[in-house]
Amino acid sequence: MLHQDEVRLLQKLDLFSDIDPGRLKILAFASERCHYAPGEVLVHEGDESDGALILMSGTVEVQKSCFGITKKMTGSDSGVAIIGQSSMLSGKKCGATVTAETEVEVMRINRECFVKLMASCPKCSVGIMHSLGRQLDEDRAERADTHH
Repeated sequence: MLHQDEVRLLQKLDLFSDIDPGRLKILAFASERCHYAPGEVLVHEGDESDGALILMSGTVEVQKSCFGITKKMTGSDSGVAIIGQSSMLSGKKCGATVTAETEVEVMRINRECFVKLMASCPKCSVGIMHSLGRQLDEDRAERADTHH
């Protein structure tokens, strides 16, 4: 996949929608591409987090045992998903176990690269804070739904 294609996919994520394509290209270049077979675990709940995963293709199952939540996430040319953005920013351990259900391709974004991007672009930081606020609201609502 060309970096311009990766930039186009990253821009579909709310987290990166307001970031300049040139900066996203640098982030894509610095990221690692990983492939997983069905049944392989991408991350284990409680593992140390060194970044986030951008699900570019395939389907994964995300299990958060502490809340009893299981959900599926899919990545494709029409849309990508991000896994672990909160852990990437907070430096806390992974909050879920993620298992490939199909062949999966991810872009692993390193926390250090992401933090450098935020530090170099105040406008980017504001957009990312807004995106994370919306994600926190969605997570709270999801947890509340499982307890009712």
